[in-house]
Amino acid sequence: MPAISSTLFYQYDEYGPVKVIDDGNHRRLSFGADDFQSCMVKEAPLQLQFDYLRAMVLATLLQPSTHPNAINPNEVLLLGLGAGSLARFLYAYFPAMQVSVVELRQLVISVASRFFELPDSPRLEVIQDNAADFLAYDNNHYALVMSDIYTEEGVDHAQLSEGYINACKARLKPNGWLVLNCWYEHKGRASLAQALRQAFTQLYCCHTQSGNWVIFASNATKPIDIKALINEAKNLSAHAGFSLHAIARKLQKF
Repeated sequence: MPAISSTLFYQYDEYGPVKVIDDGNHRRLSFGADDFQSCMVKEAPLQLQFDYLRAMVLATLLQPSTHPNAINPNEVLLLGLGAGSLARFLYAYFPAMQVSVVELRQLVISVASRFFELPDSPRLEVIQDNAADFLAYDNNHYALVMSDIYTEEGVDHAQLSEGYINACKARLKPNGWLVLNCWYEHKGRASLAQALRQAFTQLYCCHTQSGNWVIFASNATKPIDIKALINEAKNLSAHAGFSLHAIARKLQKF
């Protein structure tokens, strides 16, 4: 018998609807009528349910400062919160990591905290602001900048622009990595490819089963050792309880 879903929360703000749906086992966040942006298994809230999120997590293995075994504090910037799936995961499995999250909608922040177990901790800072505006005035530099900005209609096209990519680049530490979550259809966007190639020397991508296209960009001095990354992903998979190395095998040059 299929699970019966109930709507726990439904409210509009100036950007559209925000809905929380619960079927007893899963809790989902929706910005539209027929789709959902985030999913949490209630008995395992740290497990990342979407392949694109697992792909984005691979970036933590690309440098020592963001490795799960890192001791020295490091800073990571997330642009877009959703239900906080990525923020929860990084907070739980990377104890040396300081996570800053920028989210446009105060309503989304409130819902993530109320319904999706978003941690309340000095190590996890949530800032209500437009991502582009934040990047313009922020003076911090981050080991990772992860951008996953979605609206009711899909990917926010602002994050595909040359100005946005350059603003993210300006916030990276040396050897830092920018991670962009896009749709596979954006692979044919010449302006995006040009902007990335002008800004970065190291470019990789990963196509997931859900149709997402995750881009990894950096000016690191060394290219990614894919074989080593797969082995590191196996270790993190064992720790996190779900497979990451299968996705690591999909990583390829941009």
